[in-house]
Amino acid sequence: MLTVTQLARRCGLSRTALLYYESIGLMPAPERSDGNYRNYGQAEVQRLLQICAYRDAGLRLEDIRTILDCPAG
Repeated sequence: MLTVTQLARRCGLSRTALLYYESIGLMPAPERSDGNYRNYGQAEVQRLLQICAYRDAGLRLEDIRTILDCPAG
């Protein structure tokens, strides 16, 4: 499990950007620890890496949401 700061650093983002993605629903709300800290697992890491790849390709956040929310296949 990763904290918000650890996940942001792994993906080359600021902590604020990751929290923004969560606030607009692009990233799902993560599990919380007993101390109410955000804990991100492998699924969240993969989703954020996808978001970063699409952003690097120049897609808008709205377009990324559409792509990621489409059922596979």
